[in-house]
Amino acid sequence: MLDLFVNVVLPVFLVAGMGYALERRLHPPIAALNQTALFVLMPALIFTSVLPVDFTSEEPLRITAFAFLLAVAMIAIAFVIIQFLRLDRVTGAAFMLTAAFPNLGNYGLPVVLLAFGQPGLAAGTLLLAVQSLYSLTLAVFIASSSNASIPRALREVTRQPIVLAVVAALLVKALGITLPAFLLSAIALPAQAAIPVMLLVLGMNFAGTSGIEDGRLTAIAVTTRLVFGALVGWALVTALGIGGVARGVMIVGSAMPTAVFTILTATQFGARPRLVSDAVVASTVASIVTITIVLAILTGRFSVP
Repeated sequence: MLDLFVNVVLPVFLVAGMGYALERRLHPPIAALNQTALFVLMPALIFTSVLPVDFTSEEPLRITAFAFLLAVAMIAIAFVIIQFLRLDRVTGAAFMLTAAFPNLGNYGLPVVLLAFGQPGLAAGTLLLAVQSLYSLTLAVFIASSSNASIPRALREVTRQPIVLAVVAALLVKALGITLPAFLLSAIALPAQAAIPVMLLVLGMNFAGTSGIEDGRLTAIAVTTRLVFGALVGWALVTALGIGGVARGVMIVGSAMPTAVFTILTATQFGARPRLVSDAVVASTVASIVTITIVLAILTGRFSVP
């Protein structure tokens, strides 16, 4: 199991460590880097991920069903916990962001590439593309609805570059448009930068954390994301009959910590960004252990009863 940690998990955290060191040493403006990632790099990554997907074949359909059911299940679980804890509207929105959205983009893709090779990266990219069709949009809606009316929240969703990138990719596919090579190359360049930049942002947010503000609620959010996420993902791949490399990628994706983009959306719409940031950091640190265990189980190096 140690080799899984060294060869798969550790490289991801080394890059995040560079962001941590950068923040501690030079104190660059994190907000500007966040906005760059949210408004330029992530839309480019989403566009290039959605564009090549053939949604008529069997595997994409199963992965589409998996991604949709995973989101529904995690939002439902988060909603039950929110009602049980009697959280207010803003805190409930923040909690739902932390619990419902796994960090597939800048954490999951490097992990599945290192763990499963190019086939794993292809399946992971497909999952990211499918999730991007609604997860990022839904995250914006949840964050904006924490302190805005439903109509205003819907308007905010339609103005997000990430949403526009998804719509643009689907329109290009539906209309059979062949984009010129120079344009595809121009979009691919920032797309390639999205993953390392988001890892750097993750590390920089680590450096900016001065203790956990709400330890109890953060612990509940982390447990919901890592434990319930993995269990739901495992159940769904079995129910949907997903096998092979895709099975492992789906389970690893569902077991990922809270997505970094939730910090961006929570900050933009005032949905308790400190709580979301704490959950991102805490779940990412805890995932050093949990992701290693999940990978060990998947590869037969750690058995469960």
